[in-house]
Amino acid sequence: MQPGIDSLRLYKIYTVKFVRVLMTALISIILPVYLLAQGYSIEFVGIIISLTILSNIPFNIIVVFFSRKIKERQVLTLFSILMAISAMVFVWNFNATTVVIAAIVGLVSANGTETGPFQSIEQAIISSKSKDQKRTNVFSIYNVIGYAAATIGSLASGLPDYLASEGFALQDIFYIYAALAVFMALLYLSMKDLDAMPKGEKKIGLNTQARGLAAKFTALYSVDAFGGGFILKSLLTIWFKVKYNASLENLSQLFSIADIITAVSILLAPAIAKRIGLLNTMVLTHIPSNVFLILIPFAPSLLLTIIFYFLRQSISQMDVPTRQSYMNAIVKPEDRAATAALTNTGRSLAQTASPPLTTACIAAGLFTLPFVVGGGLKIVYDIAIYMVFRKIKPPEEL
Repeated sequence: MQPGIDSLRLYKIYTVKFVRVLMTALISIILPVYLLAQGYSIEFVGIIISLTILSNIPFNIIVVFFSRKIKERQVLTLFSILMAISAMVFVWNFNATTVVIAAIVGLVSANGTETGPFQSIEQAIISSKSKDQKRTNVFSIYNVIGYAAATIGSLASGLPDYLASEGFALQDIFYIYAALAVFMALLYLSMKDLDAMPKGEKKIGLNTQARGLAAKFTALYSVDAFGGGFILKSLLTIWFKVKYNASLENLSQLFSIADIITAVSILLAPAIAKRIGLLNTMVLTHIPSNVFLILIPFAPSLLLTIIFYFLRQSISQMDVPTRQSYMNAIVKPEDRAATAALTNTGRSLAQTASPPLTTACIAAGLFTLPFVVGGGLKIVYDIAIYMVFRKIKPPEEL
């Protein structure tokens, strides 16, 4: 971190990241099971998952156009409150219409990943608080904390099974979710003078250079997100439940182990990046992970399916801290939040189309297709991003 930076503020960002990802992991497993238990069809659940992704877009657009004048503390607090309200609407669950409304307005994440405005702003804050040589390490810690939270969230998703005899029900998870969202709001309120970037005279938009970089990142990340949208944690929950009749207890254990494996791999990413560079780390770890992804549905047994899944998770997310570090390194500080929000908007929009296609495949018994299409598209992304950015180096690699 840069001298004079309030380290307590960064630790608070780590804390709120932990809470938010715990919520994301928890709800990404619970929501599809909850909706199926309410009698909704697999296809309808796929639509709801898409809508939770789509809901990120208007919030990211706010960051894109007003990042240079936005009051981060108030906006992040407001977004947290909306999450709490949306969770309660899912509890009330009057009919399909209220479920759709909750998915649209509330930033309830059922996709198991973060593409919303919280991360867009926090990435800019982290970059502004870090030296070039330490930036990837800080992003690695930020993401490891997220996967530690995801592990706990995945385990907690088994509570309805573990505590069924005590009267604990699926909808009780949404009360926990709402309470954690309120805690997030209070934590953001406690962060005084939360500046994500220097505030310039220009009030909206990006400068010409930033627009070009943002357009390239957005196009490429959208391909990756569209491919990844076929195998979101919520969809894997349905896939394992339908194909192998997995229980919530089984799923919570499976995903928590996968999250631990992923967290360990992320810790190794900065060391690899120092040796071969950020872009090379992104590409050379991502391609083999997607080969394992394609192999998952071809496994002849549940055990081998799980092994391929764990192998995939052991390298699939090494590109996350390196990708975040690389993008923030080559974009000017005043444009970081807007660029991140724009790329996340593209990712959310692209990812929206995938879940209904996956649930339609599962309902039709086409268990292999989502993995082949998703993994294939992600490999195309890996090759394309290397070709586009191979000549652009971050400051620490010059």
